[in-house]
Amino acid sequence: MKTVSLKLSKMRKPDECVVYPGSPDDRGWLQFQGDRLVGMVHVETGKARINYKHGSSYPVFLHLQNGMRGLEIVTLDQSTIDAIKDAQPHSGDRIGGGVFVA
Repeated sequence: MKTVSLKLSKMRKPDECVVYPGSPDDRGWLQFQGDRLVGMVHVETGKARINYKHGSSYPVFLHLQNGMRGLEIVTLDQSTIDAIKDAQPHSGDRIGGGVFVA
């Protein structure tokens, strides 16, 4: 499985993040998750919701809800968006343990 190394906003160190497969309902959003960082970015606008200061032992997508501690809205540059898109698994890719993307 591919990962992407992301250092966003004021993070001290980059985090290796897994990019989740898209679906027909995603409306241009890509989701990513690492050991400290969780986020989602809209591919066309570059607007992203990220959280690396969630105060929890592991980031989950609940930390991207409005009003959550540490939530940031940032704009990502095109090279970062391209790196996230390149790490996204596609149909037929193996994502681990004999699991393949449909």
